[in-house]
This record gives sequence, structure tokens and C-alpha cells, in this order.
Amino acid sequence: MDHLLAIAATQFGLFTRRQAHRCRVTDRILQYRVRHGVFEQIARHVYRLCGSEPSWHQRVLAACLVGGERCLASHRAAAELHGFDAVQRGIVEVTVPRGTRVQGIDAVVHESLDLAAVDYTHVGTIPVTTPARTLIDLGAVTRWERVEEAFDGAERDDLAEQFAVAKRHAQVRRQGRRGVGPMGVVLRNRLGAPPHSVIERRFLRLLENAGLPLPELQYEVGLPNGRKAYLDTAYPASRLGCELDGHGAHATRKQRSADNVRASLLADVGWDLRRFTYEQVMHDGGAVVRAVRAAIHIRSCDS
Repeated sequence: MDHLLAIAATQFGLFTRRQAHRCRVTDRILQYRVRHGVFEQIARHVYRLCGSEPSWHQRVLAACLVGGERCLASHRAAAELHGFDAVQRGIVEVTVPRGTRVQGIDAVVHESLDLAAVDYTHVGTIPVTTPARTLIDLGAVTRWERVEEAFDGAERDDLAEQFAVAKRHAQVRRQGRRGVGPMGVVLRNRLGAPPHSVIERRFLRLLENAGLPLPELQYEVGLPNGRKAYLDTAYPASRLGCELDGHGAHATRKQRSADNVRASLLADVGWDLRRFTYEQVMHDGGAVVRAVRAAIHIRSCDS
């Protein structure tokens, strides 16, 4: 019994009937423990320790265990497990091979004809689609813009590489397959280094939709003190930089002081720096576009 409890401790308080049998815990013992409130039987072959704390991770793993050995977390659930940006949180979503008979899964269930061994991995003890397959599948449940933002974060965090995603996308693409189209759009538009964050991607979209020239990303500038500054976005020819402040960034007195020193050093080498907050970019895009357009015009007149 101790061995079974140790297994459950690594699985968010869950275990399967097969695991119990491997630990020499019989069906009779299992049912005895269920009757006395030690275990809860959540499916025909899946159990939960009654003292375990309910959580989203527990629900995801429970869905995978109920679905069987070839069931794995996918789509938005997989994106959250991998830590992708710009995905809806808290959804339990799994994929099983087409034709698999599953009952009692408390989750959004997808069926697939093209799941292969290359698409399977684990995050901790939870079976999950790989980052590349997750990015491809996201197109079935969200807009291509969110897929692009998730891709940006995955590349930033070294979870996915564009060539590998494109290769797997080509392998699973077929006419009428739901969800492939959005990744095709993302791959066609993917040129140069990707943005580092959702706010950077949204900022670029604002400029592109307004017909403004797109800046360079993470542009390196040498400072008078010999150090280097990296601007979120920059127009090198006019020495105009735009910094984008995400939630919580630059909020402390020490951070604001460092920002002021950095801005002064950039000014000393001829750079004009403009700052935009997360709220401005996400909720007041028109004002951001007008400010950037005006700054570009002023710098072009000065040059």
C-alpha cells in the first residue's frame, strides 16, 4: 500500500487500477477503501486519494488516465502545461486516436487520425502533445493571432523551433483537416526574429495595420559608458526607439530610476525613446499609432 501511495503522490493524488494491482493492492482492498472514504473511484479504472487537494493539474491528469494509455492533454490544456503565452487558462482538453471509445472523461475531447509517437511527451507525470504539435492544434480552438503569440513565446523560451514546427505541420496537413489553416498563416508571415512577448506582437500588428513601417526588434545600441542597451523596437535610421512595458514592469522606484538613466544615456548618443504601457497597446491602439506616426515624422524632419 505504501508503494501505491507513493505513486499517487507523484500523480496529484491519482492512480489507476493497473498501478494498484502492480503494488499488490487487490480490487477487494480498493473497494474496501472506497467504502471507508479513503479512495474515490472517479472512473472504472481510476481512483483519487480523498485527502488530495483538487487542482486543474489533477483534472487534466484524471482525464488522461480515464482516456487510456493513448490519451494525452492537448490544445489549450497542453499550451498551458508548456507555459505558452496568450492562451485561455483552466480548460481541460485531451486528444485520443480516432475511433477510441472513451466514457466518463470530464474534458473537451478531440479525436485525431494522425497522432504519432513524435507527438507525445510529458510535462511532469502528465502525458501531453509536444510543443510543436500543440502549436499546430491550437488553430482548431483559437484565432491565428493567438497561435502566433503562443509561437512567439515558445520560440523565446526555446520550447519550439520554426523549422520543426513547419516540418510537422507539412506532415499532418491535408485538405479539410480542422485547425491546420491558422498555423499555415502564421508560418507564411513568420520572417526574421520573433517578438519576445504578446505586447510586442500586438504593437507590431498595430503598426502594420496602420500602414507604418515595422521597426527592428531587440536592437542593440552602444552607450557612452561602454555598455549596451537593447531596445524593444527601433528605427535605426532615425534613431527612434519604442519601449513596451508589460504588467508589473518598471513599477518600482529603483526600476524607474534605472529607466531614466538609460533614457538619458540613449539621448546622449542621439536616440529618442518613447514608452508605451500594456494598457495603451492593448486598449488604446489608436493613440499608440498616432504617437508613433508623429514621432517618426518629427525624427524624419530632424534628420
